[in-house]
Amino acid sequence: MLMNSIKHYHFQVTKTARYATIGPSVEDAKHVMIALHGYGQLPAFFLRKFESLASQGWCIIAPEGFHRFYLEGTHGRVGASWMTKEDRETDIHDYVLYLDALSEHLNLRNRKPVLLGFSQGVATASRWVAAGAQTFQQLILWAGVFPPDFEWKTGKSPLNHMQLDVALGNDDPFFKDSLLTDTASILDSLMVKYMLHRFEGGHSIDSNLLQHIVTPR
Repeated sequence: MLMNSIKHYHFQVTKTARYATIGPSVEDAKHVMIALHGYGQLPAFFLRKFESLASQGWCIIAPEGFHRFYLEGTHGRVGASWMTKEDRETDIHDYVLYLDALSEHLNLRNRKPVLLGFSQGVATASRWVAAGAQTFQQLILWAGVFPPDFEWKTGKSPLNHMQLDVALGNDDPFFKDSLLTDTASILDSLMVKYMLHRFEGGHSIDSNLLQHIVTPR
């Protein structure tokens, strides 16, 4: 007797998204940054690393990944994720649409903010640059590099029209220098300009280095 085969289907629903900000409003801010958190983080905690910039007139916007979960077991602290390996193409498509909708909601289309991705947020930021509608003046990849499936055909052109910075801690336990070497080779071969920044620290954002990276040069 043959068993019935399992089939998967997709359909669209309306979902309420959440984001957090620190600093002045978008309208009153001197500068605007969109910061994409890493795996297992929530915006309210993630934004603590940006307090110094906020005090200088920056509005930092931290969208929250759609997938919330308990960090340990079935209770306690909650974190969020941008995607997993399960149905990843659909999740990538959805968060690009989500981030574009957030830019529209905040009237950022003509503002050209700075985009920062941290850890898992690096892949999210990279894919948004390649596939989304929002344009940026600067892309900061912190504690990560371009994902293996980055669409260079569509992503190269936006990268050539923005400042690109890569920041890594010397003691980051989640990052292999070989990934950086491979990424540098790709960027060099495509003649995409970038700046590499190393700091004494681990898998975290260094506030002093961040201040240096966003200072016009």
